[in-house]
Amino acid sequence: MKQLTEAWSNWALAPMVVFQKIMTGVFDWHRESPDAMGRLLASLYGIELNGFGKGMREPKHADLFVGKTLAHTKTMTDSGTLYFGFLSNDFNPLHFNEALAQRTRFRGRIAHGFHTASLFSGVLAELCPWCVYLQQEMEFTGPVRAGDQITAEGVIQEIDEKGVLTVGLQCKNERNEVVVRGKAILKKLKEVYQ
Repeated sequence: MKQLTEAWSNWALAPMVVFQKIMTGVFDWHRESPDAMGRLLASLYGIELNGFGKGMREPKHADLFVGKTLAHTKTMTDSGTLYFGFLSNDFNPLHFNEALAQRTRFRGRIAHGFHTASLFSGVLAELCPWCVYLQQEMEFTGPVRAGDQITAEGVIQEIDEKGVLTVGLQCKNERNEVVVRGKAILKKLKEVYQ
């Protein structure tokens, strides 16, 4: 009977919870949108905006070097988890059902691991512009919850003679705990790099 009551209360309150998450997400998006818009315009038009560098139209080999690093920070939100659930079709109760998630080793809901790891994509796009993603290795080392401030960092570790780059990656929370780590393999687009 307890399970039936929990299921009914989750179903009955779902529209209000979803509305609250969507509205929270709208406000969160507005807070982060100037950064995202600056990056988009820099990429589209090659202009500097909101402190973001130019989206290079004609990159040079010297722009990519071993030791080059870049980091982005983002606050994880319930609405981000909801949006990622719709984007990925991953509606595992561990991400959405607090009552069930409380009974797990995580003692509450957590964000999708790939939602956290998706921050690597933005880091790589700026760290290694005009490169294509070939391979990714990842290890998820800790849970991420709504409210955690995650910093994703990449460092170019190797560039071979064929233009293949190895980039070390990690995500840390505000307590400096590594929650995701791995590496990516990318390749310079030879038709762009002269």
